[in-house]
Amino acid sequence: MSLPDPKAVRVICLDWGGVLLRICHSWEEACAAAGLPLPSGPVDDAIRRRRRALSEDYQLGRLSCADYFEAVSRLSPGYTASDIERLHDAYLIAEYEGALDLSRELASHPRLTGALLSNTNHRHWLRRSEFAAAGTLEHQVASHLHGLAKPDPRFYATLEAAVGASGQAIAFFDDLHENIRGARAMDWQAVRIDPTGDPIAQVRDALRGVLD
Repeated sequence: MSLPDPKAVRVICLDWGGVLLRICHSWEEACAAAGLPLPSGPVDDAIRRRRRALSEDYQLGRLSCADYFEAVSRLSPGYTASDIERLHDAYLIAEYEGALDLSRELASHPRLTGALLSNTNHRHWLRRSEFAAAGTLEHQVASHLHGLAKPDPRFYATLEAAVGASGQAIAFFDDLHENIRGARAMDWQAVRIDPTGDPIAQVRDALRGVLD
């Protein structure tokens, strides 16, 4: 997919998980990655909703890591807080091939600025040193540090303030449809990335005529 107005782009804004970084997309996948047993039985939808609400509070900086792990463990029979911590760490797998090359290219580009806009949490954010691409980008805006998350327009506005640009000057790449819709509502040039394919190739394809 090409951008509507490539010549207007001054900022390349990337999501972290699903664009630069391969992540687990389910509890079951994370259990396998962490070497933990799967739940002994079906998980009630109400429990899933409560765990999701805890995750949202955690990524907004409303819960400490310890409080989050303990709260999730209480909703997850057979899993201790230490198990939840281990499972949580397993969600971050590895950078996609070419992610670091892309971020370095943006860092050295004479006209473009690289940025990261991520719904994340304190524990994952501390591990950026293990995944160099995110740390190479000039601007890094994380949900838990601002108490805001995509697709809240105020979070997009926080990125705009950080980079000193807005609207069509920002090309944005994310793997979630709702985040793309939120970006387009801000008049950003937004492209959804399929994390099951080759995200970096998709970003580069959309940036033809921009990176040159």
